[in-house]
Amino acid sequence: MIKFFRKIRQNLLSENKFSKYLIYAVGEIVLVVIGILIALSINNKNEERKLRDNEQALLLQLKQEFESNLNQLNQKIEMREIMINSAQKLLKMIDDKNQMIPDSIGHYLSFTRMNPTFDPIRNDLTVGDKLSLIENVELKKMLTQWESNEEQLEESERRWLYSLNTYFRPLLYEHNLARELFEINYQSGSMSLMSLTKSVDAVTINKSIDTDKFVNFMNDPRLESHLAWTVGINTFGNVESNTLKNHIIDILKQIDKDIKQ
Repeated sequence: MIKFFRKIRQNLLSENKFSKYLIYAVGEIVLVVIGILIALSINNKNEERKLRDNEQALLLQLKQEFESNLNQLNQKIEMREIMINSAQKLLKMIDDKNQMIPDSIGHYLSFTRMNPTFDPIRNDLTVGDKLSLIENVELKKMLTQWESNEEQLEESERRWLYSLNTYFRPLLYEHNLARELFEINYQSGSMSLMSLTKSVDAVTINKSIDTDKFVNFMNDPRLESHLAWTVGINTFGNVESNTLKNHIIDILKQIDKDIKQ
């Protein structure tokens, strides 16, 4: 093809048809430019297709991760509800001795020492500038806000862990109740998260466990503070958790909208 065009140019020059040569030269340049533009267009389309393929892969990954985060968060919310309900039952027993059920104290008390910690899968979208792959502006905004919202829940969890380690666990050792509570944990199955349900009904406690120790423990004013703190901080934790839960649900809605079926 190049030889063909060169031959035409040479013929026009040899015949002194300079005006026709200029027209031809301009036409040749136009053809070259058109060819370059077509090549660039094809290349841009290929690059755009690669970007969209990468975006779809990222969206599918995010969908899987946030669904896992949502399932875990629901479990933590359920754990806190059990803790709150258990603490409230014990507070009622403290307020009204007629409602005290000695065989139930250890059961409820064992639930107030749990430590539900949300440990989400974190996808660092800043690595390789992954966030730029996502075209959905609203989804980008939600993803950038995710970390700050999750940190608020972490702060609540840190306060609860500090209270357990600083006040409640030493109190259990002081009253020599650690062994009994571990025994009750195993009896009730509360050592396994999967065994927890929304019900906090008392279970049958082995007779070898000294229930009088738990009754005496109920008279310690520091326990009342622990129970009040259990209700307060875990209620706040669940407010934060439900805010985060709604955030995850909104993220998943946006992801589902953009994933190609």
